[in-house]
Amino acid sequence: MLLREVVAMPQLRLSVLAGADDLDRPLTRCYVTDLLDPRRYLSGGEIVLTGLMWRRGPADSETFVSACAAAGVAAIGAGDAVYGSVPADLVEACRGHQVPLFEVPVEVSFRDILDEVNPSLWARRATGLATVLVRHRGLVAAMAAGARLGDLLSPVAADLGVDCWVLTPTGRIVAGTTGLDATGRADLAAAFVAADRLPGAITVDGRPLTVLAVPGRPEHRLASWLLAVTAGTARAPLPDAADELVSLVALARAQADEATRVERRLAHRVGSLLDSGGDLGELRAGLSSCGLSPDSTFLALTASLTGLPAPAELTVAVVEEILRPYAPQTVVAGLADRPDNILAVVSAPGRPASTVLDTVRAGIAALVPALGAGRLAVGISGPAAGALALPGAVEEARHAWRAARDRPGRATVVSAGELASHLLLLAGVPADTRRAFRDRLLGPLVEYDRVHDARLVHTLETFLACSGSWSRCAELLHVHVNTLRYRIGRVEQLTGRDLNRFEDRVDLFLALRLPG
Repeated sequence: MLLREVVAMPQLRLSVLAGADDLDRPLTRCYVTDLLDPRRYLSGGEIVLTGLMWRRGPADSETFVSACAAAGVAAIGAGDAVYGSVPADLVEACRGHQVPLFEVPVEVSFRDILDEVNPSLWARRATGLATVLVRHRGLVAAMAAGARLGDLLSPVAADLGVDCWVLTPTGRIVAGTTGLDATGRADLAAAFVAADRLPGAITVDGRPLTVLAVPGRPEHRLASWLLAVTAGTARAPLPDAADELVSLVALARAQADEATRVERRLAHRVGSLLDSGGDLGELRAGLSSCGLSPDSTFLALTASLTGLPAPAELTVAVVEEILRPYAPQTVVAGLADRPDNILAVVSAPGRPASTVLDTVRAGIAALVPALGAGRLAVGISGPAAGALALPGAVEEARHAWRAARDRPGRATVVSAGELASHLLLLAGVPADTRRAFRDRLLGPLVEYDRVHDARLVHTLETFLACSGSWSRCAELLHVHVNTLRYRIGRVEQLTGRDLNRFEDRVDLFLALRLPG
């Protein structure tokens, strides 16, 4: 397959920026990277796809292109998501090193290019490949040349005389031979997540299987793939077959992890904007760079996973897997400095929120046996129309997450629709408006307490919690009723509110519930 054929694919909408007269180069594979020097992972003939996350200045373009040229790559494909267009210094560096360069528009993901190019490359090499793949080196060479796991697994299994399947912990099939229905996949995944030790032997549909784990990043069963292999033949006993298949699946998993790394960085930008209340224009651009229409209908999801190693990284992997039925219309970002450290955005136009909630509940239920001492809490917002409403949906999801966190159980999910609270109403109010409301009402009390140590804020909270009962409040505060009346009088003087009025009590109650 030639580079010219890839550039000519109309569905990819690629624009050649350098090397238009040098497109007859043969290809070996597509490779995604954001390393400044990726030579150790290149063998020549690749299309190198990059999101330009390595670029800190014009000089970096020369470093990156010279490394790719030294490795003998066929071309470089640069995405627009970070800078809006391909920097001129990268174009000049490619011209200087005679490396063809094309531009990947933001609406085309690297996954689209991988799915179009690598299968075509593999299909043209398929003839006679089964005999080559008998040996371990043959498997590795085929994957390095761009063959997908789904293309390789069936012929390799047939040559080894086994049936095999690769699944995720939720039962989603990655690749495999035929003969495993939905019930069998669910049983297999359930046995995998619940197994005390692996490899393990189980029986599915009357067939004895050996189940092994193929770790991802991080190395935890929740983030692993499972490989199930039937008994081998005298020609290829099970241990040998399993070793070759594990190597094949492990390489495929490593490639998949690398391909998602750039997408996670773009997702983190969206998550940071939502977490910090960033500019709406930047948020719209960030959503577009992740392939989501800013005018879509969104659902927000926040999650935390405690009691397990690498909780942020592991929770990202878990939430990505749970939301896989809605890929690629999802963004999952890790916010390690927050207790609700995972934020996900699902573009769900025309989908009832209940269907997304059901999918999340089903996915989490499948993973519960693998949580061990860990605890997963998830909150989901109601629908949000467009990027403007998305920050409010995030606040809804966080309120729902707090409710989920406070409920018993190893895995709890709460949706905003389950909560009937003033907090959800307040979540739709801009953060600066909420802060101004709280500071205007409670600021004088906070300052008075700081100077006089009068505990007026605590007194007000207790008084409202007692529904204005003087005797009950005085008892809880361990003060005389006259002392309480004096303190409440000071509260009314400083706030300008009358606690005999229901409306003023409501205002102060809401101010106390807002974060400081």
